[in-house]
Amino acid sequence: MKKLRILMINPMASPKMPYDGPPLSVLSTLAMVDSSLHQITVLDWHDKQFAQHIQEAAREADICGITCMTGFQISTMLEAAKLAKEANPKVLLVCGGCHPTLLPEQTLTHPLVDVVVIGQGPRTFSELVAAVAEERELAGIAGLGFKRDGQMVFTTPRAREDLNVFPPIPYHLLPNFEEYLVKTSFAEKTLYYLTSEGCTGNCKFCGEEALYHRRWRSLTVDRIINDIVTLKEKYHFDGVTISDSNFYVNEKRVIEFCERLKPLKLTWGGTSGRPDQLRKYKDETFALMRESGLQDIFLGVESGSDDTLALMSKGASVNDTLEVLPRLHKHGIRVQCSFIIGVPGAPIEEDFKSTLGFINKLRKTGLVSQFHLFAYTPLPGTHFLPEAEKLGYRSPTSLEGWTQYEFHAHTAPWIPLKYVQFTDAASIYFMFLAGHARNVVKAVAPKYLLWPALLAERAMYQLSRFRISTGCFVLPLEYRAIKWILMHKDRFFGDKKLMF
Repeated sequence: MKKLRILMINPMASPKMPYDGPPLSVLSTLAMVDSSLHQITVLDWHDKQFAQHIQEAAREADICGITCMTGFQISTMLEAAKLAKEANPKVLLVCGGCHPTLLPEQTLTHPLVDVVVIGQGPRTFSELVAAVAEERELAGIAGLGFKRDGQMVFTTPRAREDLNVFPPIPYHLLPNFEEYLVKTSFAEKTLYYLTSEGCTGNCKFCGEEALYHRRWRSLTVDRIINDIVTLKEKYHFDGVTISDSNFYVNEKRVIEFCERLKPLKLTWGGTSGRPDQLRKYKDETFALMRESGLQDIFLGVESGSDDTLALMSKGASVNDTLEVLPRLHKHGIRVQCSFIIGVPGAPIEEDFKSTLGFINKLRKTGLVSQFHLFAYTPLPGTHFLPEAEKLGYRSPTSLEGWTQYEFHAHTAPWIPLKYVQFTDAASIYFMFLAGHARNVVKAVAPKYLLWPALLAERAMYQLSRFRISTGCFVLPLEYRAIKWILMHKDRFFGDKKLMF
Protein backbone atom coordinates (compact mmCIF):
# COMPACT_ATOMS: atom_id res chain seq x y z
CA MET A 1 0.00 0.00 0.00
CA LYS A 2 1.33 3.41 -0.99
CA LYS A 3 1.61 6.06 1.73
CA LEU A 4 -0.53 8.98 0.58
CA ARG A 5 -0.31 12.67 1.21
CA ILE A 6 -3.85 13.86 1.95
CA LEU A 7 -4.80 17.53 2.05
CA MET A 8 -8.16 18.46 3.57
CA ILE A 9 -9.54 22.00 3.17
CA ASN A 10 -12.31 23.86 4.97
CA PRO A 11 -13.16 27.05 2.99
CA MET A 12 -14.85 30.11 4.48
CA ALA A 13 -18.61 29.59 4.84
CA SER A 14 -19.68 33.22 5.34
CA PRO A 15 -17.81 36.51 4.90
CA LYS A 16 -19.70 38.11 7.79
CA MET A 17 -18.74 35.66 10.53
CA PRO A 18 -15.54 36.37 12.47
CA TYR A 19 -15.61 32.75 13.64
CA ASP A 20 -17.73 29.73 12.79
CA GLY A 21 -16.09 27.01 14.83
CA PRO A 22 -13.56 24.32 13.92
CA PRO A 23 -14.07 22.42 10.64
CA LEU A 24 -16.09 19.54 12.09
CA SER A 25 -17.28 18.29 8.68
CA VAL A 26 -13.72 17.91 7.40
CA LEU A 27 -12.45 16.37 10.63
CA SER A 28 -15.32 13.89 10.86
CA THR A 29 -14.62 12.77 7.28
CA LEU A 30 -11.12 11.76 8.41
CA ALA A 31 -12.37 9.71 11.38
CA MET A 32 -11.76 6.35 9.67
CA VAL A 33 -8.52 7.25 7.87
CA ASP A 34 -5.42 5.90 9.63
CA SER A 35 -3.17 8.91 10.18
CA SER A 36 -0.27 6.58 11.02
CA LEU A 37 -0.39 5.19 7.47
CA HIS A 38 -0.89 8.45 5.61
CA GLN A 39 0.35 12.02 5.92
CA ILE A 40 -2.66 14.25 6.59
CA THR A 41 -2.74 18.03 6.43
CA VAL A 42 -5.89 19.94 7.49
CA LEU A 43 -6.19 23.57 6.41
CA ASP A 44 -8.93 25.87 7.67
CA TRP A 45 -9.82 29.31 6.32
CA HIS A 46 -8.90 30.95 9.63
CA ASP A 47 -5.25 30.34 8.69
CA LYS A 48 -3.82 33.77 7.82
CA GLN A 49 -1.69 32.19 5.07
CA PHE A 50 -4.49 29.96 3.84
CA ALA A 51 -3.87 30.36 0.09
CA GLN A 52 -0.12 29.96 0.40
CA HIS A 53 -0.43 26.87 2.59
CA ILE A 54 -2.92 25.29 0.15
CA GLN A 55 -0.44 25.62 -2.70
CA GLU A 56 2.47 24.36 -0.61
CA ALA A 57 0.58 21.29 0.65
CA ALA A 58 -1.07 20.56 -2.70
CA ARG A 59 2.23 20.30 -4.59
CA GLU A 60 2.96 16.90 -3.07
CA ALA A 61 -0.61 15.80 -2.32
CA ASP A 62 -2.21 12.72 -3.82
CA ILE A 63 -5.73 13.58 -2.64
CA CYS A 64 -7.27 16.96 -1.87
CA GLY A 65 -10.59 16.76 -0.02
CA ILE A 66 -12.73 19.86 0.24
CA THR A 67 -16.19 20.58 1.66
CA CYS A 68 -18.95 22.97 0.65
CA MET A 69 -22.47 23.98 1.57
CA THR A 70 -24.90 25.63 -0.84
CA GLY A 71 -24.12 29.33 -1.11
CA PHE A 72 -21.05 31.44 -0.48
CA GLN A 73 -18.89 28.47 0.48
CA ILE A 74 -19.07 27.17 -3.08
CA SER A 75 -17.16 30.24 -4.25
CA THR A 76 -14.45 29.78 -1.62
CA MET A 77 -14.35 26.05 -2.36
CA LEU A 78 -13.72 26.75 -6.04
CA GLU A 79 -11.02 29.31 -5.19
CA ALA A 80 -9.27 26.76 -2.98
CA ALA A 81 -9.70 23.98 -5.56
CA LYS A 82 -8.17 26.21 -8.24
CA LEU A 83 -5.15 26.93 -6.04
CA ALA A 84 -4.66 23.22 -5.40
CA LYS A 85 -4.99 22.28 -9.07
CA GLU A 86 -2.63 25.06 -10.17
CA ALA A 87 -0.03 23.78 -7.72
CA ASN A 88 -0.59 20.16 -8.72
CA PRO A 89 -2.78 19.36 -11.76
CA LYS A 90 -2.57 15.63 -10.94
CA VAL A 91 -4.02 15.89 -7.42
CA LEU A 92 -7.33 14.03 -7.04
CA LEU A 93 -9.84 16.74 -6.10
CA VAL A 94 -12.59 15.21 -3.93
CA CYS A 95 -15.59 17.38 -3.04
CA GLY A 96 -18.06 16.49 -0.28
CA GLY A 97 -20.60 18.12 1.96
CA CYS A 98 -24.24 19.22 1.73
CA HIS A 99 -24.21 20.66 -1.78
CA PRO A 100 -22.43 17.78 -3.57
CA THR A 101 -24.78 15.39 -1.77
CA LEU A 102 -27.88 17.24 -3.02
CA LEU A 103 -26.56 18.01 -6.52
CA PRO A 104 -23.80 15.48 -7.22
CA GLU A 105 -24.04 15.49 -11.02
CA GLN A 106 -23.91 19.26 -11.35
CA THR A 107 -21.00 19.42 -8.89
CA LEU A 108 -19.04 16.72 -10.71
CA THR A 109 -19.57 18.50 -14.02
CA HIS A 110 -17.22 21.24 -12.88
CA PRO A 111 -13.75 20.82 -14.44
CA LEU A 112 -11.97 21.29 -11.10
CA VAL A 113 -13.84 18.42 -9.40
CA ASP A 114 -12.66 14.84 -9.96
CA VAL A 115 -14.76 12.99 -7.36
CA VAL A 116 -17.87 13.72 -5.27
CA VAL A 117 -18.69 12.03 -1.98
CA ILE A 118 -22.46 11.66 -1.66
CA GLY A 119 -23.93 11.42 1.83
CA GLN A 120 -22.01 10.35 4.94
CA GLY A 121 -18.32 10.89 4.46
CA PRO A 122 -16.23 8.82 6.93
CA ARG A 123 -16.53 5.31 5.47
CA THR A 124 -16.79 6.40 1.84
CA PHE A 125 -13.72 8.63 2.10
CA SER A 126 -11.67 5.99 3.95
CA GLU A 127 -12.49 3.44 1.25
CA LEU A 128 -11.53 5.98 -1.42
CA VAL A 129 -8.19 6.56 0.31
CA ALA A 130 -7.55 2.80 0.47
CA ALA A 131 -8.43 2.37 -3.21
CA VAL A 132 -6.08 5.16 -4.29
CA ALA A 133 -3.29 3.81 -2.05
CA GLU A 134 -3.71 0.34 -3.56
CA GLU A 135 -4.21 1.72 -7.07
CA ARG A 136 -7.64 0.12 -7.36
CA GLU A 137 -10.72 1.27 -9.29
CA LEU A 138 -13.20 3.52 -7.51
CA ALA A 139 -16.21 1.81 -9.08
CA GLY A 140 -16.63 -0.63 -6.20
CA ILE A 141 -17.04 2.11 -3.58
CA ALA A 142 -20.63 3.03 -2.73
CA GLY A 143 -21.60 6.68 -2.43
CA LEU A 144 -19.26 8.13 -5.05
CA GLY A 145 -19.36 9.98 -8.33
CA PHE A 146 -16.18 10.22 -10.40
CA LYS A 147 -14.91 10.84 -13.92
CA ARG A 148 -13.59 8.05 -16.13
CA ASP A 149 -12.48 8.68 -19.70
CA GLY A 150 -14.35 11.97 -19.76
CA GLN A 151 -17.61 10.40 -18.55
CA MET A 152 -19.30 10.70 -15.18
CA VAL A 153 -19.76 7.46 -13.23
CA PHE A 154 -22.00 7.16 -10.16
CA THR A 155 -21.74 4.14 -7.89
CA THR A 156 -24.43 2.49 -5.77
CA PRO A 157 -25.89 4.85 -3.15
CA ARG A 158 -24.55 4.27 0.36
CA ALA A 159 -27.04 3.83 3.19
CA ARG A 160 -26.50 6.12 6.16
CA GLU A 161 -25.06 4.32 9.17
CA ASP A 162 -25.48 4.57 12.92
CA LEU A 163 -23.19 7.39 14.08
CA ASN A 164 -21.87 5.21 16.90
CA VAL A 165 -19.99 2.94 14.48
CA PHE A 166 -17.64 5.78 13.56
CA PRO A 167 -14.56 6.68 15.63
CA PRO A 168 -14.54 10.01 17.48
CA ILE A 169 -13.83 13.18 15.53
CA PRO A 170 -10.00 13.48 15.29
CA TYR A 171 -9.65 17.00 16.67
CA HIS A 172 -5.90 16.42 17.02
CA LEU A 173 -5.46 16.59 13.23
CA LEU A 174 -6.24 20.31 13.27
CA PRO A 175 -3.05 22.29 13.94
CA ASN A 176 -3.19 24.41 17.10
CA PHE A 177 -6.63 23.10 18.02
CA GLU A 178 -6.41 24.91 21.34
CA GLU A 179 -6.90 28.17 19.41
CA TYR A 180 -10.37 26.98 18.44
CA LEU A 181 -11.45 26.78 22.08
CA VAL A 182 -12.76 30.33 22.08
CA LYS A 183 -14.59 32.48 24.58
CA THR A 184 -18.38 32.40 24.23
CA SER A 185 -21.21 33.97 26.20
CA PHE A 186 -21.10 31.06 28.64
CA ALA A 187 -17.48 29.84 28.82
CA GLU A 188 -13.88 31.00 28.52
CA LYS A 189 -12.77 28.01 26.42
CA THR A 190 -15.53 26.29 24.46
CA LEU A 191 -15.39 22.97 22.61
CA TYR A 192 -17.55 22.47 19.50
CA TYR A 193 -19.17 19.03 19.46
CA LEU A 194 -21.81 17.13 17.46
CA THR A 195 -24.11 14.54 19.05
CA SER A 196 -26.59 13.89 16.23
CA GLU A 197 -27.53 14.48 12.62
CA GLY A 198 -30.84 15.23 10.96
CA CYS A 199 -34.22 16.31 12.30
CA THR A 200 -37.66 14.72 12.53
CA GLY A 201 -39.35 17.88 11.23
CA ASN A 202 -40.93 18.22 7.80
CA CYS A 203 -40.31 21.95 7.21
CA LYS A 204 -40.67 22.62 3.49
CA PHE A 205 -37.94 25.27 3.42
CA CYS A 206 -35.24 23.24 5.19
CA GLY A 207 -32.31 21.38 3.66
CA GLU A 208 -32.16 19.01 6.64
CA GLU A 209 -35.21 17.14 5.37
CA ALA A 210 -33.66 16.92 1.89
CA LEU A 211 -30.42 15.51 3.30
CA TYR A 212 -31.73 13.20 6.02
CA HIS A 213 -35.36 12.51 5.00
CA ARG A 214 -36.80 13.20 8.48
CA ARG A 215 -34.42 10.66 10.04
CA TRP A 216 -32.60 11.65 13.24
CA ARG A 217 -29.53 9.66 14.24
CA SER A 218 -27.66 10.25 17.47
CA LEU A 219 -24.67 9.19 19.48
CA THR A 220 -25.38 7.32 22.70
CA VAL A 221 -24.99 9.28 25.93
CA ASP A 222 -22.16 6.92 26.93
CA ARG A 223 -20.29 7.81 23.76
CA ILE A 224 -20.89 11.56 24.21
CA ILE A 225 -19.74 11.66 27.83
CA ASN A 226 -16.69 9.48 27.14
CA ASP A 227 -15.68 11.79 24.28
CA ILE A 228 -16.16 14.94 26.37
CA VAL A 229 -14.21 13.51 29.35
CA THR A 230 -11.33 12.44 27.10
CA LEU A 231 -11.20 15.79 25.31
CA LYS A 232 -11.52 17.75 28.56
CA GLU A 233 -8.50 15.95 30.00
CA LYS A 234 -6.50 16.88 26.92
CA TYR A 235 -7.70 20.42 26.14
CA HIS A 236 -8.96 21.72 29.52
CA PHE A 237 -12.06 23.55 28.23
CA ASP A 238 -14.86 24.76 30.48
CA GLY A 239 -17.79 24.84 28.04
CA VAL A 240 -19.32 22.87 25.17
CA THR A 241 -21.22 24.15 22.16
CA ILE A 242 -23.44 21.40 20.76
CA SER A 243 -23.90 22.15 17.07
CA ASP A 244 -26.69 19.66 16.28
CA SER A 245 -29.53 20.72 14.01
CA ASN A 246 -32.01 19.50 16.62
CA PHE A 247 -30.65 18.36 19.98
CA TYR A 248 -34.04 18.03 21.69
CA VAL A 249 -35.77 15.26 19.70
CA ASN A 250 -35.67 12.75 22.58
CA GLU A 251 -36.43 14.01 26.09
CA LYS A 252 -35.28 10.77 27.71
CA ARG A 253 -31.87 11.12 26.04
CA VAL A 254 -31.61 14.76 27.13
CA ILE A 255 -32.36 13.78 30.75
CA GLU A 256 -29.69 11.06 30.70
CA PHE A 257 -27.19 13.44 29.10
CA CYS A 258 -27.80 16.15 31.70
CA GLU A 259 -27.51 13.73 34.61
CA ARG A 260 -24.21 12.41 33.26
CA LEU A 261 -22.85 15.88 32.43
CA LYS A 262 -23.55 17.44 35.84
CA PRO A 263 -20.48 16.03 37.62
CA LEU A 264 -18.18 17.46 34.93
CA LYS A 265 -19.00 21.06 36.03
CA LEU A 266 -19.20 22.37 32.44
CA THR A 267 -21.45 25.00 30.95
CA TRP A 268 -23.01 24.23 27.59
CA GLY A 269 -25.21 25.79 24.94
CA GLY A 270 -25.55 26.58 21.26
CA THR A 271 -28.19 23.88 21.05
CA SER A 272 -31.06 24.05 18.55
CA GLY A 273 -34.62 22.91 19.06
CA ARG A 274 -38.25 23.20 18.00
CA PRO A 275 -40.93 24.95 20.10
CA ASP A 276 -43.47 22.17 19.58
CA GLN A 277 -41.05 19.54 20.91
CA LEU A 278 -39.78 21.57 23.86
CA ARG A 279 -43.33 22.55 24.84
CA LYS A 280 -43.94 18.88 25.68
CA TYR A 281 -40.96 18.71 28.05
CA LYS A 282 -41.60 18.48 31.76
CA ASP A 283 -40.59 21.42 33.97
CA GLU A 284 -38.39 18.98 35.89
CA THR A 285 -36.43 18.39 32.68
CA PHE A 286 -35.91 22.13 32.15
CA ALA A 287 -34.68 22.41 35.75
CA LEU A 288 -32.26 19.54 35.19
CA MET A 289 -31.03 21.07 31.92
CA ARG A 290 -30.19 24.31 33.72
CA GLU A 291 -28.68 22.50 36.69
CA SER A 292 -26.37 20.57 34.34
CA GLY A 293 -25.01 23.85 32.95
CA LEU A 294 -27.24 24.66 29.97
CA GLN A 295 -27.12 28.36 29.15
CA ASP A 296 -29.05 28.92 25.90
CA ILE A 297 -31.19 27.40 23.17
CA PHE A 298 -31.63 28.42 19.53
CA LEU A 299 -35.35 28.05 18.80
CA GLY A 300 -36.67 27.71 15.25
CA VAL A 301 -39.88 29.76 15.55
CA GLU A 302 -39.91 30.81 11.85
CA SER A 303 -43.07 32.96 11.76
CA GLY A 304 -45.49 35.05 13.78
CA SER A 305 -48.40 33.71 11.70
CA ASP A 306 -50.04 30.32 12.14
CA ASP A 307 -51.14 30.44 8.49
CA THR A 308 -47.53 30.83 7.36
CA LEU A 309 -46.39 28.08 9.72
CA ALA A 310 -48.99 25.79 8.13
CA LEU A 311 -47.68 26.69 4.65
CA MET A 312 -44.20 25.73 5.85
CA SER A 313 -45.41 22.39 7.24
CA LYS A 314 -43.65 23.49 10.40
CA GLY A 315 -45.75 21.33 12.69
CA ALA A 316 -45.68 24.05 15.33
CA SER A 317 -47.87 27.00 16.24
CA VAL A 318 -47.31 30.52 17.55
CA ASN A 319 -48.84 29.35 20.81
CA ASP A 320 -46.13 26.67 21.18
CA THR A 321 -43.56 29.47 21.27
CA LEU A 322 -45.61 31.63 23.63
CA GLU A 323 -46.02 28.70 25.98
CA VAL A 324 -42.43 27.44 26.06
CA LEU A 325 -40.58 30.78 26.33
CA PRO A 326 -41.70 31.75 29.86
CA ARG A 327 -41.02 28.22 31.10
CA LEU A 328 -37.44 28.32 29.80
CA HIS A 329 -37.02 31.84 31.18
CA LYS A 330 -38.21 30.69 34.61
CA HIS A 331 -35.30 28.26 34.71
CA GLY A 332 -32.75 30.84 33.57
CA ILE A 333 -32.25 29.40 30.08
CA ARG A 334 -31.64 32.10 27.47
CA VAL A 335 -33.37 31.70 24.10
CA GLN A 336 -32.54 32.92 20.61
CA CYS A 337 -35.37 32.81 18.05
CA SER A 338 -35.14 32.56 14.26
CA PHE A 339 -37.74 33.71 11.71
CA ILE A 340 -38.18 33.50 7.93
CA ILE A 341 -40.20 35.79 5.66
CA GLY A 342 -41.34 35.29 2.07
CA VAL A 343 -42.04 31.57 1.80
CA PRO A 344 -44.01 30.56 -1.31
CA GLY A 345 -47.73 31.17 -0.91
CA ALA A 346 -47.49 33.66 1.96
CA PRO A 347 -48.61 37.26 1.22
CA ILE A 348 -45.26 38.99 1.61
CA GLU A 349 -46.32 42.34 3.10
CA GLU A 350 -48.73 40.76 5.57
CA ASP A 351 -46.18 38.05 6.37
CA PHE A 352 -43.47 40.63 7.08
CA LYS A 353 -45.72 42.76 9.30
CA SER A 354 -46.98 39.82 11.33
CA THR A 355 -43.51 38.40 11.90
CA LEU A 356 -41.89 41.76 12.73
CA GLY A 357 -44.85 42.53 15.00
CA PHE A 358 -44.40 39.21 16.77
CA ILE A 359 -40.67 39.88 17.21
CA ASN A 360 -41.38 43.29 18.75
CA LYS A 361 -44.03 41.76 21.00
CA LEU A 362 -41.49 39.22 22.24
CA ARG A 363 -38.82 41.91 22.64
CA LYS A 364 -41.02 43.70 25.17
CA THR A 365 -41.34 40.56 27.27
CA GLY A 366 -37.59 40.12 27.74
CA LEU A 367 -38.00 36.38 27.19
CA VAL A 368 -35.70 36.26 24.13
CA SER A 369 -32.01 37.14 24.24
CA GLN A 370 -31.54 37.51 20.47
CA PHE A 371 -33.54 37.34 17.23
CA HIS A 372 -32.56 36.24 13.73
CA LEU A 373 -34.57 37.19 10.63
CA PHE A 374 -33.97 35.61 7.22
CA ALA A 375 -35.42 35.91 3.73
CA TYR A 376 -36.67 32.63 2.28
CA THR A 377 -34.00 31.04 0.09
CA PRO A 378 -34.88 28.24 -2.37
CA LEU A 379 -32.54 25.34 -1.63
CA PRO A 380 -31.95 22.22 -3.73
CA GLY A 381 -33.96 19.16 -2.79
CA THR A 382 -36.44 20.96 -0.53
CA HIS A 383 -40.22 20.54 -0.67
CA PHE A 384 -40.74 24.23 -1.44
CA LEU A 385 -38.65 24.09 -4.62
CA PRO A 386 -41.48 23.11 -7.03
CA GLU A 387 -43.71 25.84 -5.54
CA ALA A 388 -40.90 28.37 -5.87
CA GLU A 389 -40.46 27.45 -9.53
CA LYS A 390 -44.15 28.10 -10.16
CA LEU A 391 -43.58 31.63 -8.84
CA GLY A 392 -40.78 32.30 -11.31
CA TYR A 393 -37.73 30.96 -9.54
CA ARG A 394 -35.13 29.18 -11.69
CA SER A 395 -32.49 26.94 -10.14
CA PRO A 396 -28.91 27.69 -11.23
CA THR A 397 -27.67 25.44 -14.01
CA SER A 398 -24.02 25.51 -12.92
CA LEU A 399 -22.08 25.16 -9.70
CA GLU A 400 -21.01 28.81 -9.84
CA GLY A 401 -24.65 29.86 -10.03
CA TRP A 402 -25.23 28.81 -6.41
CA THR A 403 -22.49 31.01 -4.95
CA GLN A 404 -24.81 33.97 -4.29
CA TYR A 405 -27.20 31.88 -2.21
CA GLU A 406 -27.31 33.22 1.35
CA PHE A 407 -30.18 33.66 3.76
CA HIS A 408 -30.16 37.40 3.08
CA ALA A 409 -29.70 37.16 -0.71
CA HIS A 410 -32.34 38.22 -3.23
CA THR A 411 -32.92 34.80 -4.79
CA ALA A 412 -36.72 34.48 -4.55
CA PRO A 413 -38.13 36.74 -7.30
CA TRP A 414 -41.48 37.36 -5.54
CA ILE A 415 -39.83 38.90 -2.44
CA PRO A 416 -39.28 42.66 -2.96
CA LEU A 417 -35.65 43.65 -2.56
CA LYS A 418 -36.45 46.01 0.33
CA TYR A 419 -37.53 43.09 2.53
CA VAL A 420 -34.41 41.08 1.72
CA GLN A 421 -32.22 44.08 2.53
CA PHE A 422 -34.07 44.60 5.79
CA THR A 423 -33.40 41.01 6.90
CA ASP A 424 -29.70 41.50 6.18
CA ALA A 425 -29.67 44.75 8.16
CA ALA A 426 -31.72 43.18 10.96
CA SER A 427 -29.00 40.56 11.48
CA ILE A 428 -26.69 43.45 12.41
CA TYR A 429 -29.29 45.36 14.45
CA PHE A 430 -30.14 42.26 16.48
CA MET A 431 -26.44 41.78 17.18
CA PHE A 432 -26.35 45.21 18.80
CA LEU A 433 -29.63 44.72 20.66
CA ALA A 434 -28.34 41.44 22.13
CA GLY A 435 -25.21 43.16 23.47
CA HIS A 436 -22.82 41.08 21.35
CA ALA A 437 -21.42 44.13 19.57
CA ARG A 438 -20.45 45.65 22.91
CA ASN A 439 -18.51 42.51 23.80
CA VAL A 440 -16.74 42.60 20.43
CA VAL A 441 -15.79 46.26 20.92
CA LYS A 442 -14.30 45.47 24.33
CA ALA A 443 -12.35 42.57 22.85
CA VAL A 444 -10.82 44.29 19.82
CA ALA A 445 -10.72 48.06 20.42
CA PRO A 446 -7.31 49.45 21.46
CA LYS A 447 -7.31 51.16 24.87
CA TYR A 448 -7.03 54.67 23.46
CA LEU A 449 -10.13 54.09 21.30
CA LEU A 450 -12.19 52.08 23.77
CA TRP A 451 -14.43 54.88 25.12
CA PRO A 452 -15.18 56.42 21.68
CA ALA A 453 -15.91 52.91 20.37
CA LEU A 454 -18.25 52.17 23.27
CA LEU A 455 -20.08 55.47 22.74
CA ALA A 456 -20.51 54.59 19.05
CA GLU A 457 -21.82 51.18 20.08
CA ARG A 458 -24.42 52.80 22.37
CA ALA A 459 -25.52 55.11 19.57
CA MET A 460 -25.84 52.13 17.25
CA TYR A 461 -27.82 50.29 19.92
CA GLN A 462 -30.39 53.10 20.11
CA LEU A 463 -30.61 53.31 16.32
CA SER A 464 -31.09 49.54 16.14
CA ARG A 465 -34.01 49.78 18.59
CA PHE A 466 -35.63 52.40 16.35
CA ARG A 467 -35.09 50.40 13.14
CA ILE A 468 -36.52 47.16 14.50
CA SER A 469 -39.45 48.69 16.39
CA THR A 470 -40.61 50.75 13.38
CA GLY A 471 -39.39 48.65 10.46
CA CYS A 472 -37.98 51.88 9.01
CA PHE A 473 -35.02 51.30 6.72
CA VAL A 474 -34.58 54.78 5.22
CA LEU A 475 -30.94 55.84 4.59
CA PRO A 476 -29.33 52.84 6.36
CA LEU A 477 -25.84 54.33 6.36
CA GLU A 478 -24.96 52.73 9.68
CA TYR A 479 -25.86 49.28 8.35
CA ARG A 480 -23.61 49.76 5.32
CA ALA A 481 -20.75 50.89 7.54
CA ILE A 482 -21.05 47.92 9.91
CA LYS A 483 -21.38 45.50 7.01
CA TRP A 484 -18.22 46.96 5.44
CA ILE A 485 -16.39 46.38 8.72
CA LEU A 486 -17.60 42.76 8.83
CA MET A 487 -16.56 42.19 5.23
CA HIS A 488 -13.08 43.51 6.08
CA LYS A 489 -12.92 41.91 9.51
CA ASP A 490 -9.21 41.09 9.36
CA ARG A 491 -8.38 44.79 9.56
CA PHE A 492 -10.38 45.19 12.75
CA PHE A 493 -10.38 41.77 14.47
CA GLY A 494 -6.88 40.63 13.54
CA ASP A 495 -6.28 37.02 14.55
CA LYS A 496 -9.06 36.96 17.14
CA LYS A 497 -11.71 34.28 16.80
CA LEU A 498 -14.84 35.99 18.14
CA MET A 499 -18.30 34.64 18.75
CA PHE A 500 -21.25 37.01 18.17
